[in-house]
Amino acid sequence: MKEQIFRLCKRLKNCTLNDLVQMLEVDEAIIETALLFLEQEESISIKDGVISINDAPKQKSNIEQKNLFLMKGYISDEKFEIILKSFCLEIPPQKTAVIVEVHPNRICNYYGVFRRLIYEKQFKELMQNFMNKPQQGRYRKFYEKYAFFYVYNNKVFVSEKLLRASVEKEFKKDEIREFKRMYCYLARLESHNKNAEYMHYRLAEFLWRREKEFDFLYQDLKNKLIA
Repeated sequence: MKEQIFRLCKRLKNCTLNDLVQMLEVDEAIIETALLFLEQEESISIKDGVISINDAPKQKSNIEQKNLFLMKGYISDEKFEIILKSFCLEIPPQKTAVIVEVHPNRICNYYGVFRRLIYEKQFKELMQNFMNKPQQGRYRKFYEKYAFFYVYNNKVFVSEKLLRASVEKEFKKDEIREFKRMYCYLARLESHNKNAEYMHYRLAEFLWRREKEFDFLYQDLKNKLIA
């Protein structure tokens, strides 16, 4: 359905949700869901209710282009295991580089890919929750960039973009408390960083680490995110 809607948008060039509902004769909620995914993929843009196709895809950043399995081919399994554990233990890349005798920039790339995988996993979970129960996002600003937050089952999620639906519920009191508590935690950690690049990946990492032991982090990263 998503591909069908995308093809129709391309044919129409500029259209509205109402146009798609009339032409496809599909439930409006299904079309809204597909449009949300297409917008997150940056295949389309929606402004003032008008849907348009993005001609040039956004150029991927260095970390977004990295393939972890290709990167692993340049080092031994033993060294990769040390890098993995060092990341979970929050050992700085410079120190890990000395241990495994690999250039610090390459260790930074590994750490960056780990953060990307963490963000992608939690964002997928966020989208599944949002599709079932759309929620108004709360935003906060870091380094002149916005991050959007959602709370489901007392778990805080971060998104680089604002998710939208026709009907969105507001945060409940307990969700507001959890969001405020988590924001204070994130703001304190981010205040030590100087680089705005990959900010959303770092925020997702902080949420992933929060109140977790090493064993959980290591097993989750190795068996669920990398496997």
